[in-house]
Amino acid sequence: MGLFDQMATFVRVVDAGSLSAAARALRLSLPAVSRQLHALEADLDVKLLLRSNRGLQLTDAGHRFYAESVGILASVERARAATGDRDAIAGRLVVSVAISVG
Repeated sequence: MGLFDQMATFVRVVDAGSLSAAARALRLSLPAVSRQLHALEADLDVKLLLRSNRGLQLTDAGHRFYAESVGILASVERARAATGDRDAIAGRLVVSVAISVG
């Protein structure tokens, strides 16, 4: 998985409040979500989440990365929506045919 997917998973984990809830929402296994988070933290060389039996807590770096990630993901979604509308054909189509053809 690339950085974009890891970022989306991280945001989902924070929004869901737990790895298990995020895994269910993403339709991934819990180990897959955990691997993505570990890979993201390794790539960034910073701890984003503090995990304990009481739940998850964002570190200071985690708060900053979360805020930036939400903005980036929203921008990508807006770009996707903007390009999707141009390819769509909309409107009314009227076809006239002679009775003999019909």
